[in-house]
Amino acid sequence: MSRLTVDPSGTHLRLGEAFFPLVMDTAWSSFADPGEEEWRSYLATRRLQGFTCVAVSVLPILHDRDERAGSREPFALDGAGHPDFGRPDEGYFAQAREFTRIAHEEYGLRLLLVVLWNNYVPGTWAAARTPYAVMPDRHRRAYVERVARTFGDLEPVIAVGGDDNYRVPEANSAYVEAAAHLRETAPRCLLTTHSAPHADLPDDLADALDFFCHQSGHDVRNVDLAWQQAVPYLARSPRKPLLAAEPAYEQHGRVNGHGRWSRDDVRRASWTSVLAGAAAGIGYGAHGMWMWHSPSARFTSGGASLEPYPWPTALGFPGALDISLMARLFVDHRLYRLTPAQELLADGAGEVLRLGASPERDLLVLYLPYSRDAEVLFDLRGHRLTGWDLAERAPVTVDPVFGNGRTRLRQLPSLSDQLVVAERTR
Repeated sequence: MSRLTVDPSGTHLRLGEAFFPLVMDTAWSSFADPGEEEWRSYLATRRLQGFTCVAVSVLPILHDRDERAGSREPFALDGAGHPDFGRPDEGYFAQAREFTRIAHEEYGLRLLLVVLWNNYVPGTWAAARTPYAVMPDRHRRAYVERVARTFGDLEPVIAVGGDDNYRVPEANSAYVEAAAHLRETAPRCLLTTHSAPHADLPDDLADALDFFCHQSGHDVRNVDLAWQQAVPYLARSPRKPLLAAEPAYEQHGRVNGHGRWSRDDVRRASWTSVLAGAAAGIGYGAHGMWMWHSPSARFTSGGASLEPYPWPTALGFPGALDISLMARLFVDHRLYRLTPAQELLADGAGEVLRLGASPERDLLVLYLPYSRDAEVLFDLRGHRLTGWDLAERAPVTVDPVFGNGRTRLRQLPSLSDQLVVAERTR
């Protein structure tokens, strides 16, 4: 594969000279659970759906996985069933490398590999759940060296941390140290980190990364984080690409609420995050696919997450095709140009609608969560207007009224959420 780099603008990634939207599916346990034929079947499906990347944790997420016979382990287990970090399993890492090679070379899908899920570093919320999994410093350093040696020449994206809020100095030091080592020993790999909701990324770690990933997650109290969390990242200097890596997973339980997150919920979170400036790509997850769930396995994090679906069922969730449309629109309209433009919405509609625009206003994109009129404080007569019924994934005709430097968009004949794209033609 061509080398993945950051565009000098700091807004997006490039593969060679072309814009590379990081359209990322989540399959965290891919190195531990599926066989090669299952892996190939999965990759073929996501490639045809327009995904460009798959997120995988190098090590098992110990508090949040399927427990089943036949799972591969990266380290030998002691008598209590806990990992012995001084005894790595060479076969595990060899197969992880081969799975990465297959994804890159045969299916054209880039892997994003999380190196240190926060179970494995001291003082974090997940370490409190699995204290036996905190790596001693010498074993952690040896493991990070192994990651660079195993994967570096294949050039995956590397996330140094996983699901942390980055408020524990000792853990942060481990992430910063890992980033420095990987920068030196795997210099062609882009570096990022996977953040929990409400994360507070320290400056020394932020400075070590090439781009940022934020997470609004699965708690009903965090719905607005899909657009709110972009603000501090966009305020950092220099500008670095940003994406929402973990909106609510489709059919995951609504934590601190009732029911499951629907494809409509996922679509809303995805579009509001992009139009808030997290426009370098998008993450997606299907509840059952990310842990490769088998009906014969015991999922360790049921409860509020609710029981997952079998992975073949989750692979077919319809929300993945909503992301397919988004992937197409990313490329067709170069959506990385967007920054928040709520000030261009009339009549207080910014409380409900989301509007993104390029700095030159040659591209404006409006998200409407339901059918209604909307007024934009900008004359769009010189723009080509395209509407989308997002639930149907079908184009609709936009009905604008121009006057007094404004554009009123009449209600579209759609029963769900909509997108209006305005791109300058002259």
